[in-house]
Amino acid sequence: MSPIRLSDLAFTLEAVIDDAFGQKAVWVVAETSDIKNYPDRGYCFLTLVERENGPTGRHETLAKLDACIWRKNYHTIRDFEQATGVAFARNIQLLLLVSVGFSPVYGLRLEILKIDPSYTLGNIERERQAVLDALVQNYPDLVWQEAGQYITANQLLPRPTVIQRLALIASPGSDGWRDFRHELKQNSFSYDFVVDEFLTQVQGQGADRAICGQLERIRSSGVAYDAVVIVRGGGSQLDFGSFDTLLMGHTVAGFTIPILAGIGHERNVSITDLLCHESVKTPTKAAAFLIDHNRLFEEGCLQLRDRLSVAARDALQTAREQIDVETERLRFVTYTYFRDRHTELTEKAVTLRHLDPANVLRRGYGLLLRNGRILTQTTDIQSGETLQIQMHDGTITTKVVEL
Repeated sequence: MSPIRLSDLAFTLEAVIDDAFGQKAVWVVAETSDIKNYPDRGYCFLTLVERENGPTGRHETLAKLDACIWRKNYHTIRDFEQATGVAFARNIQLLLLVSVGFSPVYGLRLEILKIDPSYTLGNIERERQAVLDALVQNYPDLVWQEAGQYITANQLLPRPTVIQRLALIASPGSDGWRDFRHELKQNSFSYDFVVDEFLTQVQGQGADRAICGQLERIRSSGVAYDAVVIVRGGGSQLDFGSFDTLLMGHTVAGFTIPILAGIGHERNVSITDLLCHESVKTPTKAAAFLIDHNRLFEEGCLQLRDRLSVAARDALQTAREQIDVETERLRFVTYTYFRDRHTELTEKAVTLRHLDPANVLRRGYGLLLRNGRILTQTTDIQSGETLQIQMHDGTITTKVVEL
């Protein structure tokens, strides 16, 4: 068989492929790899791959093709990121509309015309739902559903009345760490917080194990923390993968200290957000939540102080009025008592004046005396003895002649 020129083979392949796929577009599912993005030039080169788990558990590559996005369709990257919150990066499984082209010089290449964001969002949601279902099924004492809401043991922990001692999990030197510490320190109420830092990676491969390792350190430290705070700055949905794992969900749901999560922006809700004690959207809002929590306690104390002040003032006013009433009553009772006693004394004085022997003698009575002793009975008197009779105006001597 006579050999043919390479160009003849290439032109033949080009004709065959053009005949089969020319002017056609097909939807394919593939994973991104080896991305070379040139935003300033408006084009992107990448490799699309398909993998499956092999007998040993390792990923085996079934297919690999080069692909590109030219300037006219470069907006599809921005559209995809805005629709999903997922950064266009490697190792993402996408649903792509592509056209197939072959160049004798550059070989086979797929041109990406469109990326379907709903497929990516659906994949993320299906994976998250599978994790939540596994948690509910395998750990019903830690995670369960009520009225369509996920309830966890961590959510039901009592929240301290005042939160002061914190364990902070964050990436060292990150914006999230910096925003949280700044907001907490600069609070307008001058509240003091004690913050012990447990710094670690919070995104990327193995981040969930690193975070759970820090949670275990906190648990075994023996320190009575009021709360654990996990913070990170915003990012793409894929950056939240470490907060959507089964390990992270199980650890957070059953953790014995209330966990406050401030790990994303408004559009990001992770499994950790759903299962922790309290979730806010950013590190700054996490700090604000703690400040507001303590402010509510202080306002309650201030309200109680005001109520106590009013109650004390009212009680004193009532007591003053009662004292005035009792004083007036005492004054009246005292006046009446002394008036009555004065009347009694006056009556007794009159009686005493009437009973005074001198007054009795004035009325014509006399006193029979023996040597100055008053005699009141005839049996005490003997015939022939000499006695005295005291009259009003003097005393006379008399002799008893006969009894």
